[in-house]
Amino acid sequence: MTHDTPPSSTPSDGEMALAALDAVGELALVRGGDGRVSFVNHAFLAAFGGSRADWTGRWFAIAPAARDGGGARRYDSLMRTRSGMRWIEWDERPMPGAGSIVMGRDVTARRADDEARAQEESAKARFFASVTHELRTPLSGALGMARLLGQTPLKSDQREYLRAIKETTSHGLDLIDEILDLSRIEAGKLELRPEPMCPATVARQVIELLTPRAEQKGLALAAVIDETAPEEVLADLGRIKQILFNLVGNGVKYTLTGGVRLDVSGDRDADGRSRLVFAVRDTGPGISEPDQAGLFEQFERGAAEREGRESGTGLGLAMVKRLAEAMHGEVGFESRPGEGSSFWASLPLPVRKAASADRPLAGETVHVAAGNPLLRAALADQVRALGAKADTIASPDRLAGLTGGTLLVDAAWVEQARANRADRTLALTDAAGKDALKAHPPAGISGWLVTPVRRASLVRFIAGQAATLSGDDPAQSRALPLMGLRILVAEDDPVNALIAEKTLSRLGAMPERACDGAEALDRIRLGGLDGALLDMRMPELDGPGVARAVRAERLNIPLVALTANATDADRQTCLAAGMDDFLAKPVNPEALTKILNALCRGQKRLRLVAG
Repeated sequence: MTHDTPPSSTPSDGEMALAALDAVGELALVRGGDGRVSFVNHAFLAAFGGSRADWTGRWFAIAPAARDGGGARRYDSLMRTRSGMRWIEWDERPMPGAGSIVMGRDVTARRADDEARAQEESAKARFFASVTHELRTPLSGALGMARLLGQTPLKSDQREYLRAIKETTSHGLDLIDEILDLSRIEAGKLELRPEPMCPATVARQVIELLTPRAEQKGLALAAVIDETAPEEVLADLGRIKQILFNLVGNGVKYTLTGGVRLDVSGDRDADGRSRLVFAVRDTGPGISEPDQAGLFEQFERGAAEREGRESGTGLGLAMVKRLAEAMHGEVGFESRPGEGSSFWASLPLPVRKAASADRPLAGETVHVAAGNPLLRAALADQVRALGAKADTIASPDRLAGLTGGTLLVDAAWVEQARANRADRTLALTDAAGKDALKAHPPAGISGWLVTPVRRASLVRFIAGQAATLSGDDPAQSRALPLMGLRILVAEDDPVNALIAEKTLSRLGAMPERACDGAEALDRIRLGGLDGALLDMRMPELDGPGVARAVRAERLNIPLVALTANATDADRQTCLAAGMDDFLAKPVNPEALTKILNALCRGQKRLRLVAG
């Protein structure tokens, strides 16, 4: 007797998969190899209406058939649904064999949140730009006027008051810049502008900028350029300066005795990429273990600030860390209470010129005699990196027995150094002590070096190329660098206009003044100018507006933007309008000289562009 086998009621794998798709909350459709819809789930029908039969076999234009060889893809579409116009995010993936499965989700609320957030960020950026401009303008004016006042005869107490004004306004400007930079980094809008940069030059500039603060506290500052340091790298010069200024400035702030040393070197990472390494060591009190944990966090303040011994916002080290990370680098530190601190920044930067193999002091012997251990060690290390043999002397009692070589001696020990038999003796003095040495040179002294000592000065004087009583003092009889140039200053703020005019006059230029953009444009049209400084924000017609009008009329004259906010956005706006360069207020004489000489020399007068 035989029995028929009843049909199986077990669903197939395909049927189970479609049933699962029908149960999910996301929109789902399946398409065959020809691109036509073969299945839509319940959520899809709830959103778009109809029945499965209505959709089966149709083309779905919003999600067209994938191209040959196409893989997974994701896209957003604004679609008409039963609930109105909605943004749907589609995620399409190919199926084995042929066809594809497409999942969709309503992202209308998310897109609205994103747009609202973008509008909020845009409004915040405009607010920051407006407020910081209003804050920077009077601070820039105060700093610029202080610089001009410093070039006039003043009594010693007046100079001290002036120094306090300059430091206070500079600190205010630095704080504004740090807050702005942190907001840009958090918004992902910090733009780096790589340019050729000499690490040794940047280190010297930062050290010399902070020297007045250090001298006020009786601290030594020194920069040591290792023989491994590249001569030139490609980096954002302003951001590198910002990192070093914060690291060295922190050392000066918290160190009470001794000093701060900046070392510059080069090495390679595990993948063989070149790195530029900065290390800042101080002889300060060190950092307690509780304070070390959050040292690089925003608004983190150390014990000295919490207890009122020092002021600060806790932004400096947070800024250092975020800038280093933006350059794909790293920062770190080592510190023990009572033993000082050492901070380092390792930055992977392209090398344009490798470390020089030249050792200009090879064969020389140098004796470094100074009471400050940090200064003594730093000078010895620097001359060794330049190829010389060096020893250090910690007591003036040892000076009399010296023979041969070059003696670098603390100015306070020059009397004890008279009996030495070195080939030449150079006194180490600060900027204030230099004038006394110049007026009354001690017997037996060949010249002097002003601390912090420049590497180039060590080479020049130790090698004997200029070991005279001229010392490490730059020539004072240089010709005025902007002599003969007629420069228009278009600035509506009277204080900043006066600063620019006086700065130009002291550099030898002949400034003319325009109070707004319309007046500036009229003056440029008259001719006879070698260049124009245009304030970015002026009534009636702003700086970019003047530039666009000048270029539209094909007038060939160098145009330089002046702005209180030296942001990347401002820079791009000015350059796009036809300006040739960009300067932040208050006008820096060195930067102004460099830009105007590069743009104006050889051109001399306004002329109409041919063509």
